[in-house]
Amino acid sequence: MSLADILSACFGGGSSNAPGSRQAPYLSADEAANMPLEAFLERSLESSPSVMQQQNEFAEIFRRHLQNGANLSHIANVVRNQTTRLASSGTDRATADWAGQLFAMSIEGQSGGYKPPQMQPGSYAAAVGSDQNGWEMQQSNHGRQNNQKRDDTYIRSYFFPSEQSFEQLMNFLDSAKSTLDICVFNITDNDVANAIIRAKKRGVEVRIITDDGQLESKGSDVIRMQEDHGIPFKHDNDENKFMHSKFAVIDRRAVWMGSYNWTVGARRSNNESVIVTNDKSTADAFSREFEKLWRQF
Repeated sequence: MSLADILSACFGGGSSNAPGSRQAPYLSADEAANMPLEAFLERSLESSPSVMQQQNEFAEIFRRHLQNGANLSHIANVVRNQTTRLASSGTDRATADWAGQLFAMSIEGQSGGYKPPQMQPGSYAAAVGSDQNGWEMQQSNHGRQNNQKRDDTYIRSYFFPSEQSFEQLMNFLDSAKSTLDICVFNITDNDVANAIIRAKKRGVEVRIITDDGQLESKGSDVIRMQEDHGIPFKHDNDENKFMHSKFAVIDRRAVWMGSYNWTVGARRSNNESVIVTNDKSTADAFSREFEKLWRQF
């Protein structure tokens, strides 16, 4: 089921001037082109009449997000939640909810899940290979076990400020299936918090370690996630020291690590760098470090 199919199912072909209809705000393609994926989906659904007047431009924007390795399950969740929220009646909400479930099930039912766009001959990605999430892989020059295949391991770097890099963080968090261990100085970005909450809701065991001095800082989401969604956290207890690590491990198999704080400032303003890898020895080392800190705090 395509995005267009979902829009048709949820909103039908009725006039926006029908009695009781929602007054949709205007959204230009120029504004939409500068939005991260989640904001693009939510705003374009909310502004669907003006979107359909610029359908070709919006289709091209969405196509670029897909080419950048957007997570289709994440797209399905956002579309389902937003269309349900925008529905004006119980029947419409049920239609939107079911359309979103159909979309998600059609993705899960595909053999091998989402496949990244076809790599162009001669590109860097084609030269070094690409894993199933579209992350580029590089051959490690050391620490590789003899029985570890060439296409098993990826290593990729990201730099901020960049919404494309931020989308990869969203993809990383949305790919967690069983465990999500987060060790960061602070979390103030609501989009990041929502991705963590989504993981909790789909049955992932989530744990957070953070700095004690940041818990009461403006915009901090850690206590709210614990109180509203039961996501456990621990923190250091030394006002003279910082818990300054910044990493996350999903399913004890892949690591996101670097200078990036999970804050709006780091996302939009700061110069930050991150490495993501599923190298087994690295994932094991960071899992051990997380468990050590969890016991310590």
